[in-house]
Amino acid sequence: MPELPEIETIKLQLLKELPGLKITAVEVLSPKILRGDKNLLIRKKIIGIERKAKVLIFDLEDDVSMAFHFKMTGQLILGGQPNPHTRVIFKLNKGTLYFNDQRLFGWVIVGQKSEIDNLPFLKNLGPEPFEIGKDKFIAIFKKPKKAIKLAIMDQKLLSGVGNIYANDALWEAKINPRIPCYKLSESKLGLLFEKTKLVLKEGIKYGGATAADAKYIDLHGLGGHYQDHFRVYDREGLPCLRCKTKIEKFVMGGRGTYWCPECQK
Repeated sequence: MPELPEIETIKLQLLKELPGLKITAVEVLSPKILRGDKNLLIRKKIIGIERKAKVLIFDLEDDVSMAFHFKMTGQLILGGQPNPHTRVIFKLNKGTLYFNDQRLFGWVIVGQKSEIDNLPFLKNLGPEPFEIGKDKFIAIFKKPKKAIKLAIMDQKLLSGVGNIYANDALWEAKINPRIPCYKLSESKLGLLFEKTKLVLKEGIKYGGATAADAKYIDLHGLGGHYQDHFRVYDREGLPCLRCKTKIEKFVMGGRGTYWCPECQK
């Protein structure tokens, strides 16, 4: 699933291309993907694009907005041709934007800006790591009894962090993914706060991560490069970058979890 750095990468690319353009037509190939009245978009100029956690929001004229959630396999591609997984086509006065989604888990919601801003999904999001300070981060995570890896991926507690960056941040902070939050000292939680921001910033710097499944590609159909800098994610059986112990993998919350059993005791 694209995480904060991947969606931020696409947002920054969109901001260079779309503001000022008008949507001239919308073709919905998979009706379950688009919710709301597509006709609200027609002849509307794109004013701005913002990101909230893993959601992209287009702001258009007349207080119309459109939200995209990529879920597991969503993609936004500018130009080119539709492919077998294209679900919605947005024709612009200059170019065409395609929303692709192989597994049909993603969504596009159209409505007035007030409606989009008040979507339960968005209203229930926790703060992003870049929106809060260390003290707030510690306050969020010092009491939960759930495992720290599950907690930092809980979008209601902290938004934007997914499996890739959670694994790498925990390795950076030398924290066992299984340890319950309340058992971590404030100094450890403070360190995790800094390391979470570190890996997210690197993810943005390298244009996101295109892992082995190659599901994430950017606006121009290109992969990211953070995968060349993975600490532990997707490195099962390879030596730890610190101590050379073999990286191990187990499943937690239905997601592959990678860790160094020596560094992250």
